[in-house]
Amino acid sequence: MTSRRQLLTSMGALCVTPSALAFGDTTRIDIGQLNLGRGSGSRPNAWKRLLHEVKQTTSVETEARAPTVDPASPALFEHPFCVLVGEGGFDDPSDEAVEQLARFLSYGGFLLVDDTSGSDDSPFDASVRKLIRRLFPTKSLGQLPRDHSLYRSFFLLDQPLGRVDRFDHLEAVTVGNLAPLVYCRNDLSGALDRGDDGRPRHACIPGGSAQRHEAVKLGINLVLYSLTANYKKDQAHVKELMRMRRIE
Repeated sequence: MTSRRQLLTSMGALCVTPSALAFGDTTRIDIGQLNLGRGSGSRPNAWKRLLHEVKQTTSVETEARAPTVDPASPALFEHPFCVLVGEGGFDDPSDEAVEQLARFLSYGGFLLVDDTSGSDDSPFDASVRKLIRRLFPTKSLGQLPRDHSLYRSFFLLDQPLGRVDRFDHLEAVTVGNLAPLVYCRNDLSGALDRGDDGRPRHACIPGGSAQRHEAVKLGINLVLYSLTANYKKDQAHVKELMRMRRIE
């Protein structure tokens, strides 16, 4: 069976020269961190931790790595799950980068945008919304309903918690019945981030360790949603997971 990464890489090969494609493990999922320069950030330990949790909790095979990726690089297509993290305003990406990122999303790639500021009106938020208008000229960000598949792709979740509990919803761009881009404004990566000693780097406010636990669940759901899309909306599947005590 062709994996999601194999399919995405083969589609990306239509737009780049064969020599530009890397060869490597095409069966294990990792997380690529988009680098947009000033204003965008990097929290590799957060995503490595999430990949560890995914591997321990689910049957998904992961590779605990979070390489930095230039959206204009062909390497983008090697990472079906990508993140864009930051708190400051960033410069407009080139037309080439936007075109390739839009192609990545249309071929089945998934992008999680994580505003780490936890504020109502951050420079990062303004830059993100401008970028999304370029990526999806005929679409707009909208609030994900609570019965969306993402909230039940593995765990049954009531709200999207991160380092902060400020926004009670996720936003997404929906294409057909899929959401290739999801926007979290509660600093999910801040809740996941760990120091080299394994200890959390940031306090979760106001819920502490219980809030961090729910943030980990959200991260796992995001990865599973990126792989399964709306499949897990099937209530029979959810009930079976509950019977097996795999979800709470």
